[in-house]
Amino acid sequence: MIELKNVSFRYEAAKEPSLRGIDLTVKRGEFVILTGLSGCGKTTLTRVLNGLCPQFYGGELTGNYTLDGMGTTDMTLSEIGMKIGNVFQDPRSQFFATNTTDEVALAMENRNYPPELMRSRIDEVAVLLGIEGLLDRDIFGLSSGEKQKIAIAAACCVHPDVLILDEPSANLDSESTLQLAGFLKTLKKLGMTIIVSEHRLYYLSELADRMIIMENGSITHDLSHDDMNTLTKEKMAALGLRFLQLPEIKMPKPYSQKEFAFLIVEDLIFKRDKTCILNKISMSAERGKILVITGRNGIGKSTLCKVITGAYRENSGSVSFYGGRLPARKRIASSFFVGQDADYQLYGATVREELLINTGKAPGLAEKAETLLARFELSEYSERHPASLSGGQKQRLLIAAAIMRERPLLVLDEPTSGLDGKHMRTLALLLREAADSGLCILIVTHDTEFIALAADEVLELQRNK
Repeated sequence: MIELKNVSFRYEAAKEPSLRGIDLTVKRGEFVILTGLSGCGKTTLTRVLNGLCPQFYGGELTGNYTLDGMGTTDMTLSEIGMKIGNVFQDPRSQFFATNTTDEVALAMENRNYPPELMRSRIDEVAVLLGIEGLLDRDIFGLSSGEKQKIAIAAACCVHPDVLILDEPSANLDSESTLQLAGFLKTLKKLGMTIIVSEHRLYYLSELADRMIIMENGSITHDLSHDDMNTLTKEKMAALGLRFLQLPEIKMPKPYSQKEFAFLIVEDLIFKRDKTCILNKISMSAERGKILVITGRNGIGKSTLCKVITGAYRENSGSVSFYGGRLPARKRIASSFFVGQDADYQLYGATVREELLINTGKAPGLAEKAETLLARFELSEYSERHPASLSGGQKQRLLIAAAIMRERPLLVLDEPTSGLDGKHMRTLALLLREAADSGLCILIVTHDTEFIALAADEVLELQRNK
């Protein structure tokens, strides 16, 4: 189905190639995992496969790429798109409609499918993905995980020969991740060729026929399913990868209300378009501790954190810092919110400048910035523009910027969505150091591996009754 021979790619204005001499053959119906450290070239490889490099992302492509027996040099993006369905790291970047059902139907409309077939395909995929409740909704009102599901449904409705997914589980809760695995299993049984670029491997370990490990734009390991099963946890850790099976973990203790705490939330109510998103939420959090907030996609976790940090104004209830109730505008000054979409929070002209924005002129700041760049393995990119980084590198930069600010409340929304095993473990260590220095840290995450590493307590939000 796919054959690459000595394929290299260098983005415009980049000094070094992102892919170097890739040789890869994928048989029809194979299920292949692409993995490796953040920035190793996985996303660029998927962009070459779907034609976006160099037809959308300009640059120099060399070597030969054959898709289903046809050379891709003279194929248009539309022709490649007839054979390959795509789900990007950021699903919003591939949306064209404002209504979820319209978005799922759009690719079929462009191909002039009969209306009855479109309705049948939408119903079929909705049941398989469990998204019946997400149809005919405003796309802007969905959580990040819900948007991911809509993007997957839209890609699958046209029944492409090949499905390429880039970090599809990044923002999905545990139940949705297992649901995705079941959906991919069904597609595999139907004979679809599937390529998944992923850091979280446990939910794919039984499905994958092969696992490709990349480093610095090259393929370093091409492992069969049997070879994968021989990898020890020590070997996976040495490669900087996450484990193929979730380890036996001792979960942190459940959340308990604190009478005297740095952060106190009481009877918080927040509504959007007359819909109650948060209904009388009460909670508290201490300085020196890491509290993880978890719960199903769309339950209101991100919204709660945006209200706490002042980005959203509550309808009623109160949020107190240091024992005193604070209005939203003052909460902003005492907190730092690291959102899911790193691109919206990066403003510097260089990676180094990003850490120094709005930090003042106190002595030692430059040295602290260099230390953080080194700890997050970003020193070699210090003069690059943040937009040129990979998704995982942007995430690490933003977290480093948050630690640099030293505001008393640090809130991170899905901070491991683009992180490999090595950098996940590094982040857990850095956040523990930050908490020990006196910060109060809230983390929204579905990442079980990360919860076990980082959390002191876990608060699970439940659906409003």
